[in-house]
Amino acid sequence: MPARLARRSFLAAAGAGLAPWPAAAAADQLHIGAARGTIDFAIGDSKIFRTTGSFKDWHGTVRVNDVDVPKSSVDVVVKTGSILMIDDDQTAMLKDGDFFDVDRFPQMTFRSTEVERTGEQKLKVTGDLTLRGIRKPMVLAVTVSDRVPEAPPGARYARFVCKGSLKRSDYGMTKYVDMVGDTVEIAIRTDAWR
Repeated sequence: MPARLARRSFLAAAGAGLAPWPAAAAADQLHIGAARGTIDFAIGDSKIFRTTGSFKDWHGTVRVNDVDVPKSSVDVVVKTGSILMIDDDQTAMLKDGDFFDVDRFPQMTFRSTEVERTGEQKLKVTGDLTLRGIRKPMVLAVTVSDRVPEAPPGARYARFVCKGSLKRSDYGMTKYVDMVGDTVEIAIRTDAWR
C-alpha cells in the first residue's frame, strides 16, 4: 500500500474512533412508535392538582445523519383519540371540545426544524407542534443510549428519551387553567428500529 494511501486510511480510522457516535452510515431512516415506546404527560403545578396521562397510538420516523447532524430530522403523528387518563371521566373530558377536540382534530403532529448535538449522547430538537390546528414551536431535549448502528432491520438501533413542555393555552385549551395550571410536561421514551 502506498504511504500516502496508508496515511489517509489511518487518519480516517482515527477520526471515526474519536466521533462520539460511530458513522457507520451517513444516514439511517428509523421507525419509532407506540409498539415500542410511550408518550406520557403531566399537568399541574402542585401535587394536589397534578394529573398524568398518555397517548396509546402514535408513530414516527427519525432520520439520523451522523456525518451532518443538522440534516437529521424527526416526524411524529399522534392520534389524539388514543389519550388515556387516570379515569374514564378525565379521558372523556380531555377528548371533548374544550381540550383535544378529537372529532375535529384527530391527530397532532411534530415536525423537526433543527437538530443540534449538545453532548456526546444529547441532542436539542426544535420543531413545530401542530395541535387543534394551531402550530407552535417546541423544543425537546433528547438523550440517546444503547446505540447499535449495525443492528439488522427490526432490531433496536437506539433508545431515545425526550423531554419538553408546552403551554396548553397556546393551543386554545384554557379551561381550568387557573385551577390546574397551564404547563404540560411531556416525556417520550422509545426504541428506534430500521
